[in-house]
Amino acid sequence: MGKTVSTWLKNGRLYDVTAGRFQDGDIEIQGERIASVGGRAPKDAGAIDLEGAWLLPGFIDCHVHLCVKTETADVSGLWNNSLPGEVAIYAARAARRTLMAGITTARDVGGWDYHEIAVREAIDAGWIEGPRLFCSGRILTITSSSTPYYRGMYEECDGPVAVQHGARLQLAKGANFIKLLATGAVTSTKYERSDAIQFRLEEIEAAVAIATDNFTYVAAHAHADSGIRNCVQAGCRSIEHGSFGTRETFELMKAKGTWLVPTLCTTPAMFRDEKFAAKVQPHIRARYQEVNATRVANMKLAREIGVNVAMGTDSGTPGNHAGDNMQEVEVMVQAAGFSPAEAMRAATLGAATMMGQEGQLGSLETGKLADIIALRANPLEDISALRSVDFVMKGGRVYKQDGQPTVFV
Repeated sequence: MGKTVSTWLKNGRLYDVTAGRFQDGDIEIQGERIASVGGRAPKDAGAIDLEGAWLLPGFIDCHVHLCVKTETADVSGLWNNSLPGEVAIYAARAARRTLMAGITTARDVGGWDYHEIAVREAIDAGWIEGPRLFCSGRILTITSSSTPYYRGMYEECDGPVAVQHGARLQLAKGANFIKLLATGAVTSTKYERSDAIQFRLEEIEAAVAIATDNFTYVAAHAHADSGIRNCVQAGCRSIEHGSFGTRETFELMKAKGTWLVPTLCTTPAMFRDEKFAAKVQPHIRARYQEVNATRVANMKLAREIGVNVAMGTDSGTPGNHAGDNMQEVEVMVQAAGFSPAEAMRAATLGAATMMGQEGQLGSLETGKLADIIALRANPLEDISALRSVDFVMKGGRVYKQDGQPTVFV
C-alpha cells in the first residue's frame, strides 16, 4: 500500500467554533477529510500558502430556494411559459454562486418540480459545482390561494391522510426531509395572512410521523405564534421564520430543543434596490416593511431566552439573491444583537447540529469533511468580512482561491 498523500493549508489563522476564537496553525487534508488541525506542515509537503488568512469551516445556509428567480419582482407568475430545463439551469447557476459565497452546504426548503434534486445529484456526481445540498422537494400546504404563485413548489394536501401521502411522495422523489407550511406566508396573495393558521396540529403530527418512520425530520414554515406552538408540540425539528413568536413559545422551543431559523435578511435584501422594491406587488412590499421590526425584536427575544438558532437566508425571496448569503450573518449581528461568534456558530456547528450532520460538518476538526473557507479580514472584528470570501474548499477540493473561482474542465 502506498503512503496517503496529504495536502496542507498553511500559514492560516484557524477558527475554533466552540471557543469563538482564532489561533495560528495549519490544516492537513487527506482526500475529502481533515487529517489534522493545528500542527505545522512539513517543509517538503504539498501546501497551499494562505498567507495569514482567517480560516473557518464552510458555512451552512439552512433555508434557500435555489429554483426561485430572485430577479423577478412580481412573484405571481413564477416560471410561467418557461422552457424545459430552464428552471434546473437557473438553479444550477444559483447553486454555484452560493458555493462561491462560502456556503459549502445548503438546505433547499422548497424547490420546483424536483429540479433542485436533479441539481443536487449533478453536484454529487461532480458534473457541476455547488454546495452539498439537502432538499425537501415540494412544500406541503393546505388548499391555498398562493399555490398558483408557486405551482412547482407547493403540494396541496388537506387532512392527516393526505398529508401522509404528500410526505411519502416527497421522500419517494428523493427528498432528504419534509417541509410544511404551518401558517400563512408573507410572500403570498392578498387573501393569505401570515399570522393565520394553515395546517392544524393533527396534520402536522401526521407529517412528523412519516418523517420519523423514515429517519428524518420536518422543517416547519411558521410565522403565527399559535402555529409555531403547534409545530413544537408536534415534534418538528425546526421553525422557519418564527416572526410572531412570544416569550412563552420561545421558552417552549428551548425546553423542547426545537431550532429556529430566523431569515432576518429578507426585508433588507428586497429594499436594497429601491427601484426593484417599487416593482414588488404593493401588498407584499407593505408586509415586508411591517413585519421587519417585529421579527427583529422577536429574534432578540429568542436569543435572550436561549433558543437554538441556525442560520438561513430565505434566498429566493424578491431581491434576496443566491451568492449574497452571508448578508444574513451580518444582519444577525448588526440588527438582532448576536455577537459575531454567536452568529457564525449558528451558520456552522449550530446549523450542522440542527441537520444531524455535526459529525461531518460545522467545525475544523480531525475526521470531518474538509469544507473550509478563508477571509482576508477578521470577522470577529468586522462581520462584513464574510461578504468577501477569498478561498473555498469543499470536500478537499478547491473551488475558489485568491478571490477567483477555480475553473474545472
